[in-house]
Amino acid sequence: MMQEISLGKSKIGPQQPCFLIAEVGTTCLGDIDKAFELIAAAKLAGMDAVKFQVIDPEQISDRSTTYPMVVDGVVSQVNMYEMFKRLAFSESQWQEIANKCLSEGLQFFATVDYLEGVNLLDRLGVVVHKIGAWDATYFQLVQKIGRTGKPMFVDLGPTTEKEVEDLVRWYRDAGGSAVLFMHDFHTLDDMQMNLRTISLLNERYEWPAGFSSPARDADIDVAALALGASYIEKRLVIKRDENALHAHESLDPAELKEWVDRIRHVERALGVPCIQPSSNDLEGKTKYYRSICTLKEVASGEIFELSNLGAKRPGTGIPMVRLDEFLGKRATRDIPSDTLLSEADAQ
Repeated sequence: MMQEISLGKSKIGPQQPCFLIAEVGTTCLGDIDKAFELIAAAKLAGMDAVKFQVIDPEQISDRSTTYPMVVDGVVSQVNMYEMFKRLAFSESQWQEIANKCLSEGLQFFATVDYLEGVNLLDRLGVVVHKIGAWDATYFQLVQKIGRTGKPMFVDLGPTTEKEVEDLVRWYRDAGGSAVLFMHDFHTLDDMQMNLRTISLLNERYEWPAGFSSPARDADIDVAALALGASYIEKRLVIKRDENALHAHESLDPAELKEWVDRIRHVERALGVPCIQPSSNDLEGKTKYYRSICTLKEVASGEIFELSNLGAKRPGTGIPMVRLDEFLGKRATRDIPSDTLLSEADAQ
């Protein structure tokens, strides 16, 4: 049985609304005022949480390493060490950011990539941790989070099935409570996106699975929701022309609001797994279902048979499924053609 996971006042699970997370880790640009602006935009859009990144640039051994960044369609290479250094906040600033999320009724948490960062986030009061797609084999970090006893979001990305099994074992052995897998990918080839992985994760593990949306495309997010994603992460930026990593893949505040409305619309439409007509369909039954009806004039005393009884609309008469009850009986009166039969018309 799939567990329902509590994240503070929120719950994640198949019977709960999809938990929507605004990803602003790189688009906040290490600017606390912009961070506050993004939090307010997430709240206005109807998101449930805001996720930042607690990244240590010292984790990069080669400070000349670069990463591609797209701004206004132009790809450039940026120095990773300098980029992550610009995104850093002091602990007091992180506390302000966490408090701002709390005041807006939003969950605050962050992707963390170093051991001391877990301690920092715990001091800030997070109820859940997250590791990124490139740290699934960093067993020391997984164990560190496991020892907190808190749930852990995990981007899958490059992770193999064997690596997933190892990660779960490290985390559980350390005392972890729930691994919340986010299916994601780093490809534009839709033949390699494998969204059905979400269904597989829900079948294989007792924890609800989710989806980390990699771009502005809402189609795959809707598909992920339909396949059973209990949470979806979506990138948010104030303006897409900002010099920020992932800005070109992010929604602006107005787009995010439209996206949330679309996700909630689809979520309501998915409903529950049962055959249950809508109220309009139930009303339509009386107009468009068929009733037992005379196909031609029937004289009093004449025997009802398939030549003179059949099915015609509307459905306000005797249901057609009862036809056999009347075949072989006799008419109690002269009945015109195209007349819906009543109980008193047969004996």
